[in-house]
Amino acid sequence: MKTLLKTPILLLFFAQCAAAAVVGFSVEPRTAEISAQKPAEIALKLSVKKGWHIYGKSAQTGSPTVFDFSLPKGFRLDSLEWQPEKTFEFMGAKFGGYDGEVLVKAKISASENTDTPKNFSAKVSASWLACSDTCVPESASADFGLLQIPAEKSAEISETGGAIAGFFAVLAAAFSGGLILNLMPCVLPVLGIKIISFAKSANGSRAAAILNALCYAGGIVATFLLLAVILLVLRSGGESLGWGFQLQNPIFSSIMALLFFAMALSFAGVFEIGAGLTGFAGVGGRVANKYAQAALSGVLAVLVASPCTAPFMGSALGVALSGGVSAFESLAVFAFLGLGMASPYVVLAAVPNAKKYLPKAGAWTERLKQILSIPLFATVAWLVWIYGRQTGSLGHILAALAVAAAGLRIYGVYAQPHRPRTTRRSAIVAAPLALAVAVCLCVSGTNGENGKMPAAENAWSAEKVAKLRAEGRSVYVDFTAAWCLTCQYNKSILYSPKIEKLFAENGVKILVGDWTNKNGTIAKELEKYGRAGVPLNLLFPPKGEAVVLPALLTEQAVIEAVDKIK
Repeated sequence: MKTLLKTPILLLFFAQCAAAAVVGFSVEPRTAEISAQKPAEIALKLSVKKGWHIYGKSAQTGSPTVFDFSLPKGFRLDSLEWQPEKTFEFMGAKFGGYDGEVLVKAKISASENTDTPKNFSAKVSASWLACSDTCVPESASADFGLLQIPAEKSAEISETGGAIAGFFAVLAAAFSGGLILNLMPCVLPVLGIKIISFAKSANGSRAAAILNALCYAGGIVATFLLLAVILLVLRSGGESLGWGFQLQNPIFSSIMALLFFAMALSFAGVFEIGAGLTGFAGVGGRVANKYAQAALSGVLAVLVASPCTAPFMGSALGVALSGGVSAFESLAVFAFLGLGMASPYVVLAAVPNAKKYLPKAGAWTERLKQILSIPLFATVAWLVWIYGRQTGSLGHILAALAVAAAGLRIYGVYAQPHRPRTTRRSAIVAAPLALAVAVCLCVSGTNGENGKMPAAENAWSAEKVAKLRAEGRSVYVDFTAAWCLTCQYNKSILYSPKIEKLFAENGVKILVGDWTNKNGTIAKELEKYGRAGVPLNLLFPPKGEAVVLPALLTEQAVIEAVDKIK
């Protein structure tokens, strides 16, 4: 009798357990298109009942949530993109996990082409630990389809879907970003050099002026393409790099500082190198080949401009480096950035009779050179500050600048035609020798374990963002770098009294993602928002999607973003 009574009770218990699943699991879309050129993206959706939570992929407490894919031959799982974890507390212990609706994005790729569309069946199994007052291990599985499309068909779908028009829009954005780049603070020192170059060309023919401008444009475009190739090669090898990556290396920062220091000394009249360094900048007296120098000044302009991200430029670079376009398309984006940056000079040189409006070269150009040494010295100070932030050692680069100044002054005084031959030769040797010693001093300052900046209390991390949002706080994330002048301008807006008061009244916490040194975690976070460089400004409400602010901040843009999340 007892056995008979127990049987329905056990059946009822198991029925309740079966009906008591607290997490729903599904896959969207049920059928995803895929080709050898275009990975399929599906969303793994977990719906957690109110009052319950599950754990993340690498839980230290509890059991992690795990997905197991059964894919046809020739297909592979490339990545799983998880949402930031929330912070929960139980019996005084804190741990990360999820509640509510959880989306995990899966990217699947095919290794082979197909001649005709083919359907494949796939399956994903999931297991997790759902916890509230008690914990229940659960699992589920879902079937989905993969429609493999031929490469040619995939291209047709892209065309009909407007992908080509979209890419032309990206090229237009790249051109506009390159054009605006001329107005960014990074490029101002080089703009002064070009002003003098145009003034000197006023005495020549229009054809010569156009050729000079085209050579300058060629140097710009070629340097953009070279940086693109380096970036694409390094990223294909697993490096997390973005625009301005070279300034994340303190050796490069110090060499640029020495170069601009030498230019500034030359402009200030400390030495005149003729066909040498001043000629390289395109402002020397007699030059061996002015067109080669115009091209090299274009190279210098891009290297100086690389820390800046102009409006429209960030989204274009994000597309170029996203991995969702071909290498040819990525190079095209960089080429259009260069064309946009070079276009004002080519147009000015090509306009008929434009040189009539240019003042003739004369004594004023020498005075202008001396005035332009000031922004060049300011650029040196900025690069020295970057080096100090990266290495924690200012002594090395300051000593390097002193050695370089001594060598260049010796050259300026003793390498003159009226000096004896032995004196001139000794002075000519002294300058490169001093520069070599200066470079060695800078390199020695990068040794040791002083390259990491101390962690700040408001340093960004995905965990901090999730924790603050779980507490009901709004979070402003400022992805920045010391070498990014646009970022430094944005700080003047972000920390203005008006914005600080606005954030205090609305409980907004600022976190800073500092990308001065190489940081793969930050690089991947930038990629999530289609960016390949800084600045990136995000405002997270307690719930919902983040608001992406413009690359160049204004107080009004920040105020509107705060109003949007209220």
